[in-house]
Amino acid sequence: MKKLLPVFLLAIVSAQSFASEVITVSRREIGKQQWPLTREEVMLSCDKDGGLFAINDSTLMQYPLNTIAQQNVDQKKSQGQSITLIQADDPQHPGKKMDLAPLIVRAQVLCKQ
Repeated sequence: MKKLLPVFLLAIVSAQSFASEVITVSRREIGKQQWPLTREEVMLSCDKDGGLFAINDSTLMQYPLNTIAQQNVDQKKSQGQSITLIQADDPQHPGKKMDLAPLIVRAQVLCKQ
């Protein structure tokens, strides 16, 4: 048992160093007119390499918000689906999707922490 304790502690520290910060944001917080998703609330994360993700809090599916995150998904470094699956249509511009900038700006704050 004494031999396993250092290995266990090292595993915990290593896992924490790879973990990313996560915050929850909602339609109410961002504002109804600027909320770009069909869900009422998502979690946002910033990976160590700067990949930004929106996360469905009920399924834990990740949705890339920037090119780094999309590349990680494409290269199978992360799991995820296209953000367009939960991105709302822009009522001001028919045929276009809402701007993801409010979420991206909030997620970028996590990268600086």
